[in-house]
Amino acid sequence: MSEQDVSMTDDADPGPRYHAPALEKGLDILEHLGSVTDAPTLGDLGEALGRTRGEIFRMVAVLERRGYIERVAPDRFALSDRLFSLAMQQPRQRALAEAALPEMRRFAEETGHSCHLAVASGSQMVVVAHVPSPAHVGFAVRIGHRQPIALTGSGLCLLAFMSPARRERTLQDSPERDGQRAWLAETLGSIRAAGHVLRPSRLAEGITDISAPVIDPATGEVLAALSCPFIRLLDAAEQPADLADRLRDAAGRIANCVENG
Repeated sequence: MSEQDVSMTDDADPGPRYHAPALEKGLDILEHLGSVTDAPTLGDLGEALGRTRGEIFRMVAVLERRGYIERVAPDRFALSDRLFSLAMQQPRQRALAEAALPEMRRFAEETGHSCHLAVASGSQMVVVAHVPSPAHVGFAVRIGHRQPIALTGSGLCLLAFMSPARRERTLQDSPERDGQRAWLAETLGSIRAAGHVLRPSRLAEGITDISAPVIDPATGEVLAALSCPFIRLLDAAEQPADLADRLRDAAGRIANCVENG
């Protein structure tokens, strides 16, 4: 590896800073793909990252071959589940999912509704566990699903119960940061007061987002959001508020399992 590939600078930082341009290009591509909802073309990537099409092509070819991105159209690319799979191999994330699944199955069996567990990932929320509805009709959110964190019930739940410093860091790159700051502050305050999220979905009509925080008993920090996308069935007796109470109970049991596990 040449000095042009890895360099060390002595600037305001007290310690050395190393530069690996090729690695940084690849990470820029992955981060950009993780921040957009539509699969971009090579040209879109080059324009967004200030790179030539040739530079982007070479990096995309390697990332696609290694399984980190996938081609969703002849010239459009998206993140694969490879990064998610790597993240889920971390002991902390694996322990969280393993602790949650029994309670999630219990919730689904007792209520007839699906549920999912989401965690914060940068300025997004990502679903790390899911249990489908045992009923004939239900709404499901797949594992690995990502959305801007302020756009979903799960994300709002995570934001509401984060420490102020962590919430500020999370919202730095959020598209909602400036345009809806007042709305977001009021909404998060209401969620904290209620102890859960109970509001119409901002992504789909006819869905009510219900979400409760999984709080680390030792630190008071939110670990995840346990959520149910509620669809009102004509023969169902339970109301959304009833499910919110059930979710809060289940989230509390999950937190205790994580602490004692």
